[in-house]
Amino acid sequence: MDFTARYKQLNDEQKQAVDTIDGPLLVIAGPGTGKTELLSMRAANILQKTDTLPENILCLTFTDSGANAMRARLADIIGPSAYKVAIQTFHGFGTEIINQYREYFYSGAEFLPADDLSSYQLLTSIFDELDYTNPLASKNNGEYVYLRDTLVAIGELKQAGLSSDELLAIITANDEVLDTVEPELTNIFAGKISTSMLSLLVPIAEKVAALPTPVLPPAITPLANELALSMARAFDEAVELNKTTPITTWRNQWLEKDVNGNFVFKDRKRHLKLRALAHIYFSYLSRMEQAGLYDYNDMILNVVHAMELHPDLKATLQEKYQYIMVDEFQDTNLAQLRILFNLTESPTGDEPNIMAVGDDDQAIYSFQGADVNNIHRFRQAFPGHKSVVLVHNYRSAGEILTAAREVIVQAGGRLETAMEITKVLTPHAEYTPITVRRVSLPTIGDEFSWIAESIAQQIKAGIAPKDIAVLARNHTELVELVPYLHHHAIAVNYERRDNVLDIPSVQMLELLAEVTVAIFNSEHEVADSRLPELLAHPMFDVSAEAIWRLSLAASRNHLSWLETMLVTPELKPLADWLLERARAVPHEPLEQCIDTLVGVPTNAEAIAFRSPFYDYYFGKKVLDETPDAYITVLEALRTLRTRLRDYRPNNTLHITDFLEFIHMHRELGTGITSIRSSSASLDDAVSLMTAHKSKGLEFDTVYIVNSVDNKWGERVRSRTPLISYPENLLLSPNANTYDERLRLYFVAMTRAKRQLYMSYSSKAVNDKETLPASFLSGITVPETTETPVHSIATLTMLNEIAWHDTITDRPTDTMKQLLAPVLETYKLSSTHLNHFIDISYGGPATFLMNDLLRFPSAKSASASYGTAVHAALQRAHNHLAATGDRRPLEDVLGDFIHELERQRLSEEEFTLYSKKGSDSLGAFLAVNYSTFSGSQRTELNFAGQGVQIGEARLTGKMDLVDIADNAITVTDYKTGKPSASWQGKTDYEKIKLHKYKQQLMFYQLLCENSRDYSKYEFAGGVLQFVEPDTTGAIHALREQFNDEELERFQKLLCAVWQCITTLELPDVSEFEANYKGILAFEEYLIDKYA
Repeated sequence: MDFTARYKQLNDEQKQAVDTIDGPLLVIAGPGTGKTELLSMRAANILQKTDTLPENILCLTFTDSGANAMRARLADIIGPSAYKVAIQTFHGFGTEIINQYREYFYSGAEFLPADDLSSYQLLTSIFDELDYTNPLASKNNGEYVYLRDTLVAIGELKQAGLSSDELLAIITANDEVLDTVEPELTNIFAGKISTSMLSLLVPIAEKVAALPTPVLPPAITPLANELALSMARAFDEAVELNKTTPITTWRNQWLEKDVNGNFVFKDRKRHLKLRALAHIYFSYLSRMEQAGLYDYNDMILNVVHAMELHPDLKATLQEKYQYIMVDEFQDTNLAQLRILFNLTESPTGDEPNIMAVGDDDQAIYSFQGADVNNIHRFRQAFPGHKSVVLVHNYRSAGEILTAAREVIVQAGGRLETAMEITKVLTPHAEYTPITVRRVSLPTIGDEFSWIAESIAQQIKAGIAPKDIAVLARNHTELVELVPYLHHHAIAVNYERRDNVLDIPSVQMLELLAEVTVAIFNSEHEVADSRLPELLAHPMFDVSAEAIWRLSLAASRNHLSWLETMLVTPELKPLADWLLERARAVPHEPLEQCIDTLVGVPTNAEAIAFRSPFYDYYFGKKVLDETPDAYITVLEALRTLRTRLRDYRPNNTLHITDFLEFIHMHRELGTGITSIRSSSASLDDAVSLMTAHKSKGLEFDTVYIVNSVDNKWGERVRSRTPLISYPENLLLSPNANTYDERLRLYFVAMTRAKRQLYMSYSSKAVNDKETLPASFLSGITVPETTETPVHSIATLTMLNEIAWHDTITDRPTDTMKQLLAPVLETYKLSSTHLNHFIDISYGGPATFLMNDLLRFPSAKSASASYGTAVHAALQRAHNHLAATGDRRPLEDVLGDFIHELERQRLSEEEFTLYSKKGSDSLGAFLAVNYSTFSGSQRTELNFAGQGVQIGEARLTGKMDLVDIADNAITVTDYKTGKPSASWQGKTDYEKIKLHKYKQQLMFYQLLCENSRDYSKYEFAGGVLQFVEPDTTGAIHALREQFNDEELERFQKLLCAVWQCITTLELPDVSEFEANYKGILAFEEYLIDKYA
C-alpha cells in the first residue's frame, strides 16, 4: 500500500502528528493506538514534503526488534530508501558516533567494549587500593561489601550523564544548603514537637527558598528547591489539620539522630559515601581509558560529554540530523535526554524538529535508568511544542480497556492530570465473545493447574495456540508453570534463558575443578570442605552411610578426607584420579582438562578411572528419556566454552583461569546466559513471557498469572541499596515502586485483544496466605472462584535439591548409630547453640553438618583476623599477669602481625588486615590498656568444670574473666563492626546482638553452675568491641540478666539439648529466615521440648 492509501486510513490525531513535521511535537500514544504506523508515515511524509535526505532523519528507539519493525514498515511505504534512514537504538547511535568521530573519543585510540567481568576486575583493583577508613572499603567474608553497589551506582551516574566532577558539584552545593539550616533545625528538634514550632520553622523555609541557585548539571533540581517545597507542604498541612503529625513526618523523612543524639540531615551519610564514590568513579573511568576499554553505559556518557566539550562535534551532528523522532520516550534516561537536548540546541533560538512519542502509563523500565519525568522535561525545554494525544485503540475489546483504565487511574503523577488531557481509549476492534475475568484459586499449584486446563479447553475450542499468552511478573513463575502445560500436552513457545552458573551440571564441573586445584595447592582444608559435596553427588554412587563413615574416620584418625579415601578401597580409584587431575593443573590446557573432568569418551587405552560426569548427564538413557535435560546441559557447556574462548584470547588458559572466570562472575552477580530462542513461526505453541517482554506484542487471549499483592502490589519487598542519593538526585525515582508495578500490570492487560484472565491464589508455595494485588480491588470486574477438580502439584516438586538436603533431611537409624559415640561425650557450647537457633543460616541442618558431624571448612579471612587480634590481646594480658608490666604497644602489634602471618592469608588480605588490625589495636589499647590488670584471666576453659543444666552438659571458653571483690565479670572481645547499643538497626545486626546477648547468658550459667567459679557473684557480661567506630570511639556493651530471662534461656538450652541428643531436628521451613523468625523458632522449641 502506498503512502496516499495508508494516509487515508489514519485517524485525525494520527494525521495531525504525521503532518506536523516542523518544530517540537509531543505525541502521547496509549497502547494499541498505532504509533509504529505513525512514526513510519511521518518519516515518509518528511521525505515527500521536504528536500531532506533519508540519512538526515534520525529515529531512536530502545530495542533492536522495535527498530527492525519500524524499518520494515517504512520499507513497505517508501521502498529501499527506508534503509538509509537512521533508525537506531540509543546504544547503537552512541556506538555509531564513537566509530565515526573517533578523534573526539579517547584521543582516537582503538578501544574495545568491556564485558561485565572486565569491569568488575578493574573496579576490584581500585578497591584493593582503598584505605580501610574509606566508607566504601568494608569487607565481609573477604568480599567488598560496597563493590557491587558501587558498580550499580556508577552505571546509574552514567545513565544520568553525570561525571565525577558533576557529582561532587551537586554534593558540594547540597552541603552548602545543609550547612545553612542544619544547626537551627538541630536546636529546634532537640525539644518535643509542638505546633509552636511552626513559628520557628517557617523562617527557615523562607531562608532556604531565598538561597541563590547553584550551577548544576542539566535536569538536576537544586536541593534548596526540594527542601523548601517539602517544608512548605508539611507546614501547610500542619496548619490545615492543626496537628503536629506532618511536622513529625517531615522530620523523619529528612532528619535522623547522630551518635550524640542530635537531629541531622540524612543526606550527610549519603554525601559521605557519594564523595568516596566520586573518587572511585573517576579512577574507574581513568583506568578504563588506560586499558583501552569502554562499557555499555560509557558510550552514551562519552557522547554526552564529547558533544558538550566539542562544539564542532555538536554542530556537525546537529547539521546531520535535521529531523529527530524518539519512540518510547518515557523510557529515556537523563544521559539520553542530554544527547537529545544537545542535538536540538540552537544558538539562534530556532525551534528544533523533534518528535517524542511516549506514554507515561507504559513507563516500566526505570530499573534500567529510565525516567518518566523526561516527558515533563521535554515540555519545559520546548515550551512552544505541539501536543497530540492518540486515544483510538485498534487492539483490545472495550471491556478490556475499561478494566485496564480502572487499574491505571490508581497510579500517581499521570500526564492526564498534569497536562489536563483525556487518555480514555476508544475501542475500535470488534470481537465476540469477549471475556474479562478475575479468577481466585486456593493454592498456587491449583492456579497453575487451572490455567493449563483452561488453555487446553481454549485450544480444543479452536483458538490457535500462538494466539494465547501467559504473562508473569517474574521468570521463575513461568518455569513453574511449564510442567502443568506439559501435563496437558501443550507446547510452549518460550525463549529459555538459563544462567549457566545455576545449572547443577556446571556447578559440579566447577566443584571438580575446585577440588583438584585445592589438592594441587596443598590447601587441604579447602579440599576437605568441598569433598563431602562432591561425594554426595549421585553420579559417584557413594551412599550416605559411606560418607558418614568417611567423616568419622577422618576425624578420629586426624587425617584429611583425601588421605582417608586413599585407604578406603571403594574410594581409592576416585582419590587416585583426583591426585592425577591435581598434577595436571599447571600444564594441561583448559579445554583438554574440561574434557577429562567431564569424562568425554576417547579411543585411548582403557584407564583405571573415568569421570562419571559424561554418562550421568549425556548417556544414551538421558537422551532417550529426558532430551530436554540433555539439551539444557549441552547448551550450558557449549555456552560456557564459547565464553571461555573469548576470555583472554591471547593467553593459554588452565583450570585455574576457569575458576577465576567463574568466581568473578559470581562476585559480580552477572550470569552467563545460555539462550534457547523461541520460534517466530511456531504456530502450535502457547507463548510464555514476562510482562516486560510482552511490551509491543498482542494476543487474542492473555492470562496474567499470580496477580498477588506481594508480586505486583504494595507488599513487594526488595533489597535496599547500600549507596543512596540525596533528595534532589533520585536517579531511579520509580524503580520497583508501586506505581511502576501498577503500570506494568496495565501493560500486561492491554496485550489482550478479546480475552483477559487475571488469576491469583490464596496461598503461595510456602503455604503462606496471599492477597490479590491491591489495585485489583479498585476495578469492577467481579471475582470468580474456581474449585479445582484435582491438582497436579506433584509435577512441580523442586528438583534442585542441595547435596546436603539428602543427608540432613531426616536422620536414619544407621546415622543415629554412627553418631552415638559422638553424642555420648557431647557438650553444648554457646557457639553450637547459636548455630542451632540461627535459622537465617540453616539452623539445625547447618548445626548437624558443621558442629555435630564436623564437616571440614576453610577458615575465612575475617575469622583469621579475629584469631590474630585475640591472640595479641591474650598475650598482652598474660604478659601483664606474668611480669607485672604492660607489654609495649609495638610488641603487642608485633604479636598480632606474627599471628596473622600464621593464618596463611593472601597477600592482599594480609595487607588489609595487618593495617586494619594494627590501627584498631592501637586505638583500642590507647583507651583500654590502663584497665588491664594482673588478676584478669584469659581464654578460661570450662570444659572440665562439669557444668550441667538439667540433662544438658555445657562447655565454653571465655576471652577474659575479671575476678574482684568476690564478683566475676566476663568480657568477650569482638572484632566485627561495633554496635553502640543493644538495639540493632538492621535485621543482620539484631540477629548478631541477639546471639551475643545469649552468649553472655550462657557464660553466666557456666560461671554459676561451674565447680570452681560458682562461689562468685556474677557481676555481668561485657561485649568489648576492639575496632573503633567511624568517629574513633571504642564501644562496650554491658548486660546483666534478670531471673525471668535466665529461666527462659535455660528452657531453651534444655530444648535444644533434647533435639540434639535425640537427633530430632525440627523443620524450620515454616519460619522466616530473619530475626523475627529466630525468636519464633526459639518459642517453638521452648513450647514443644522444654
